[in-house]
Amino acid sequence: MTYAEARAYLTSLIRPDRPRRPYTEVKLARMRSLLARLGDPQARLRAVLVAGTKGKGSTAAMIAEVLRAEGLCVGLAVKPHLIDYRERIQVDGQMIPEDDLAALVTRVRPAVEAGSLEPAGLATYVETTVATAFLYFVERRVDLAVIEVGIGGRLDSTNTVDPLVSVITPISLDHMEILGTTLEAIAREKAGIIRPNGRVVSASQPAEAGVVIAEACAAQHARLVLIGRDVRVQLREASLSGVRATVHGLRGRYDVTVPLLGRHQAQNVATAVATVEQLAEEGIAVSEAAVRAGLAAVCWPGRVELVGTRPHTIVDAGHNPASMMALRETLLDLLGGRRLVLLFGMLTTKDYRTVTALIAPLAERVVTTRPDNPHALSAAELAEEVRRHTPNVLAIEDRDQALAEAQRLTGPDDVLVVTGSFYLVGELRERLLQRKPEEPARR
Repeated sequence: MTYAEARAYLTSLIRPDRPRRPYTEVKLARMRSLLARLGDPQARLRAVLVAGTKGKGSTAAMIAEVLRAEGLCVGLAVKPHLIDYRERIQVDGQMIPEDDLAALVTRVRPAVEAGSLEPAGLATYVETTVATAFLYFVERRVDLAVIEVGIGGRLDSTNTVDPLVSVITPISLDHMEILGTTLEAIAREKAGIIRPNGRVVSASQPAEAGVVIAEACAAQHARLVLIGRDVRVQLREASLSGVRATVHGLRGRYDVTVPLLGRHQAQNVATAVATVEQLAEEGIAVSEAAVRAGLAAVCWPGRVELVGTRPHTIVDAGHNPASMMALRETLLDLLGGRRLVLLFGMLTTKDYRTVTALIAPLAERVVTTRPDNPHALSAAELAEEVRRHTPNVLAIEDRDQALAEAQRLTGPDDVLVVTGSFYLVGELRERLLQRKPEEPARR
């Protein structure tokens, strides 16, 4: 199988024409059956699982970079990708090579298709991707795999691995049609990654979620390290260059710099440091120097990322209310008072009304467009929602034309924000990085 054939096969597992399968224990049973047919690669991995609503990708990337700075071979599995599918499976900061992915998908495909004979049916696109990542990490003999949970935790395909540390970043309302309509219900799903007698690191949580996590840890006799109680963080500076903070951990004090934007990153930094400290209890010791060097090297594209100046241009996958709130607060903190032009696209499967209410009032001009996805909201439909908050809206279906118009509307001292769906942000981020500076904008 060639790389192109492998990608085509994986894409064929996405069936938007079919109704979403029920969120039941069948999900995990199907994944376990697939892994069993592949020789249970997850049983040969030492891993960290990172669940949560906001910041789990950033936190996973931080943990991986710190471990790499110590000289360990580290696998990183994240989702979704911005541009290249191979971003989902990385070792030592490098995406899986095309030839390796093709070879692995060739091996995985018969195991996937054998599932057609079982009641739970074929594995999904995401399940197949996770199984492929596990196989790759085993083949590369990684010292540790840092794995971002997809949706929830309890029944997610990643929850087949037995983690050394279970990490839960801030929880808020998201995927309510699947996980439940209250913070307590969602927290119970996230807490499903906690293991008996395990180690758990949790960010500061809303009260309702915090109670659920504490109760789950007590029931499992798991040790809970809580940010704000056991590990404290002091934000020293938040600027367009990143965040400087001091983390007071259980094993030391760390003065660190992270080149990611937004005060919220201080919480992620503390969570990452606490996780690394817990790994030391499992025999994976990391020096203070590696903590500083790893955090300073973190790169997490498309998340409140500054990709240009004059005008300041921010790209951010603010696809849910928690992420959009982080973007909103960062814009007000770092670029408040400047005229803002918004280029915006969302999926119908997301809470686009709440997301729109958070970001649209900040913008003087808004251009809506349609992301490249079967579930995309049309530019006109999103524009109608935006008009509830600001009248200056232009709907342009074609993404390149929408970007050109948004840039035309943005003066050199203004701020251009491209946000919404991962599919939109990933594509237009590439356009922005490839384009040369244009003539000063007209208003």
